[in-house]
Amino acid sequence: MSWAYLAGFQLLLNGYKLISLGVCGSLIIIHLFLQTVFALFECSTTKDNVLHRSSAKSVAIIIPAYQEDPLYLTQCLNSVKNIEYPSHELRIIMVIDGNSKEDQYMMDMFKEVFCKEDIGTYVWEGNYHSRNFNRVIQNKEEDNNKRPYRDPVNLFYGESCIGNPERLDVESLIRNKHFVCIMQKRGGKREVMYTAFKAVGNLVDYIQVCDSDTKLDSRATMELVKVLDSKENYGAVGGEVRVLNVTDSFVSFISSLCYWITFNIERACQSYFDCVSCISGPLGMYRNNVLQQLLEPWYNQRFLGIRCTFGDDRHLTNRVLSLGYSTK
Repeated sequence: MSWAYLAGFQLLLNGYKLISLGVCGSLIIIHLFLQTVFALFECSTTKDNVLHRSSAKSVAIIIPAYQEDPLYLTQCLNSVKNIEYPSHELRIIMVIDGNSKEDQYMMDMFKEVFCKEDIGTYVWEGNYHSRNFNRVIQNKEEDNNKRPYRDPVNLFYGESCIGNPERLDVESLIRNKHFVCIMQKRGGKREVMYTAFKAVGNLVDYIQVCDSDTKLDSRATMELVKVLDSKENYGAVGGEVRVLNVTDSFVSFISSLCYWITFNIERACQSYFDCVSCISGPLGMYRNNVLQQLLEPWYNQRFLGIRCTFGDDRHLTNRVLSLGYSTK
């Protein structure tokens, strides 16, 4: 690597200036050029193959939330409320990572935004993998000794309790309501995503993911559905993500440039080859039947024997690709 930086091609040399291009810089420029070329191919292909209006497939929009800024959460929920999609085919599910008083404001905001809808809410003392819901039952055979025993539920990561009554309540609520907000025991983003995916089951055709600070375009859901409908082998599709506060600071401006390059060049190039490496959490959609196949392996991800708690979106995308599906 040191040689790659030091060995350079002399471009300009005089008594005061030396401009050179190292091997590493050359490779970066070539890489960027090739990405741009294939991104342009992808754009031209998309324009040539104009996607027709798709049939209305059932969609669940999943919003994982954790102590979100009220302003951003309000923008997110209002944008979801204004999604242009048949209401009878759309379900909105927000799962809050936390069930304390400090997290209650997010559920209150959900109720306020969707006040005209038939809302279902639930405060779950545990979650799918918590171990604190083992019920103590009196052993009648040893009643004299008053020795209690516990239900045979000893959960490890990746195992979910089938007989947990709270789990059954959550699943029943999601089956019967189109607008649902769940508060559950804190366990991280992957835990709340697992709750939503698992509870939805086979209710819908597609599952859309949306971060709690994302402001969706009103046509976002329909456009994502069109892509998945266009080819059976498409397992997941991601949308373009932009920075909202571009003009707030120089850092936010640079961030917006990075986002633009990532989505309009890098992932557009990957999309040309039907293998986008990461369906981003702010805007993505998966085939539900594919998602249910890989749910447990995705949740159980480990590295060197240690459970992974980050990289949820990229690992989920890799799992889709590992099943032989394409990503756009």
